Amino acid sequence: MDIYRHPLVDYAHHASCDLHTGVSDRAKEPGRIVTGRINRKVMKKIYVLIGIACLLSFSCKEKKQTLGDRKEDTVKLEERYATEETLDTIIPHAGIKFKESRRADPQHPPVVIGLQTEAEKKELDLSRYYTKAEYIKLKHPLAEKGIGFLGNARFEYSYEGGGMSSGRGFNSSVFLSGDKIVAGDSFFGYHCYDRQGNYSYTIVAKRDLPRYDRNNNRVFITWNAATDQIYSFSMLEDNCLTVKLMDGQALFHFHNIALRKNYLTRPASFGLPMLLSPDTYVGFMYNAYIPHRYSMMHSFDIKGDTLCRFMNYNSLPTSDKGMGTNPETSDFYYYNDRLTMRQAYNDTIYRVSVNRLTPAFIFNTGSKKPDVQTALRGNKEGKIFINTILETDDFLFTIHTENYDSPNNRKNGSVKFFYSYYDKKSQKRYSIPSAVFPEVFTLKNSVPGAIPVLAENMRVYQDKLYVSYTKIRLKEMIDSPGFASYPAAQQEKLKELYDDLADSELLIMILQ
Repeated sequence: MDIYRHPLVDYAHHASCDLHTGVSDRAKEPGRIVTGRINRKVMKKIYVLIGIACLLSFSCKEKKQTLGDRKEDTVKLEERYATEETLDTIIPHAGIKFKESRRADPQHPPVVIGLQTEAEKKELDLSRYYTKAEYIKLKHPLAEKGIGFLGNARFEYSYEGGGMSSGRGFNSSVFLSGDKIVAGDSFFGYHCYDRQGNYSYTIVAKRDLPRYDRNNNRVFITWNAATDQIYSFSMLEDNCLTVKLMDGQALFHFHNIALRKNYLTRPASFGLPMLLSPDTYVGFMYNAYIPHRYSMMHSFDIKGDTLCRFMNYNSLPTSDKGMGTNPETSDFYYYNDRLTMRQAYNDTIYRVSVNRLTPAFIFNTGSKKPDVQTALRGNKEGKIFINTILETDDFLFTIHTENYDSPNNRKNGSVKFFYSYYDKKSQKRYSIPSAVFPEVFTLKNSVPGAIPVLAENMRVYQDKLYVSYTKIRLKEMIDSPGFASYPAAQQEKLKELYDDLADSELLIMILQ
C-alpha cells in the first residue's frame, strides 16, 4: 500500500518550490500540498513542538523478537484498540533507545539499477503479470455540494495579511485494505467505502471547506489563524495516522477503520509522520536547504518516545545565492506492509524498520547525479531527477527526467522524460519509448476488458495493482495524442467509462 505521493501532505521544505515566488514548480504527488516562502512565515502557527529530548547518546541494542514477545505485543495491541485514549501532553522518556543501523541484508543484497545509460527498449504490458480487471465506482459524500474527487487539479492558497502560493498536478488518493477502500485528499477529507463502492463513513473531514471550481479543475483555499487543515494521512492495512490542525493545535489521530474509531489522539510532533506499525511511526524532516548535518528522520512509539534517529548523509548546499528550485521530493510507499523510502537526492531505496535502513535498490546515475547544491541552485541540464517509483513483486517502475521538470522547461523542450522498469525475474532494466508528459503517460494493458493504466496514479496492494481515474483524467486520456494508438476495444471502453462516470465520482480499476 502506498503513501502518497502520497496522500501524505508535504511540508514546505520537502516541496518542489520556487522559494522566492512561493509558487511550486509542480505538486507532483497526490495528496501532497506544496507551498512556498509565504508558508514558512506561518510555520510556528502550524507545528506543535513537543518536548522530544533527542540526545546524542544511545542506549540499548536491538533484540530478536521471540514468539512470546509477539504474543505479548498482540495482547497489548488488542488492549490499545479497546480504548479511545486522548493525551493533552506528551512527556517522552529521555534519550534515544536504539542506534541507527544502515547496512545491507547479506541474504538479499541491494539491486543496482543503471539509469545513466540507455536500456533495451521493451514495452511493459501489464498482462504479463495480471489476468483480471475489476472496476469500482466511488461517489463522493460531498457531491451534493458540488465537490468531487480531484484529478490533475490546480490549487491556490491565499494567506491572511497577503501572499499566496499555488501548485498543480494534485490527485485524490486511494488506499486498499482487505475488504475496504479509503479515498480522499487533504482538501475534502478521507472517506471509507466497502469493496463494492458503497460509502461507509468519513474518517477525517474539514470544518472549513475550500472552494472548488469544477470547470477549471481548481481548488481555492483561504488561510487564516482559524483555518483547520488536514496535513497528512498515512495508512497501513486497517490503521491510519492523520495530522490535523484545529483551532491552532496540531494533533495526531491514530485510527482503526475496522473499529471505526480513533484509538489514540495526542499532540503532533515535527516531521511528516508515517506508520511503521499500529503503535510505531517515523517522522521525516529532510530539508535540502539546511547547510549542516542533522537528523532527517526519527522513529517513535505511539506515545512519543524516541526510538531511533536517522542522519542525513546527502551532500550539503554550499551557497544560498540565486533562485532556488527543489526538483525532487522524497518517495515513501509500503511493500509487503513494510515502509520503504528514498530520500530526495539519494540514490538508495531503503526498507525501514524502527532502527534500521536496509538498502533494497541503488540507482546508478554516474556523472548525471546532481549534488544538492546543483539541484537547488545550479545548472541542472543533463542531470537526473527521480519523478516516480512503483514497486510490485515483479518489477520496479520508474519515471525520471534529465533537467528538472517545470512549466518553462516543458515549453522550451529542455526537460526530457524517461520511462523504464526493472524486471525482477530477468534482472534487467528496460526502457519504454514515449514522448508524452507523465500526466498522460499510460502503460500498455492487454488484460481483457481493461483500459490503459495512468502510470502516475497506479498503486500496489499485496498482489494487486490499481489505478484511479476521475472524469477529468479520462477526458485527458481520450484527448491525448496517445489515444489513437490504443486498440479499438480500449478506445470504446474509455469512452463508455467516461460517459458513465459522474463528475463527483472516482473510478478504480484493480488488476489481479
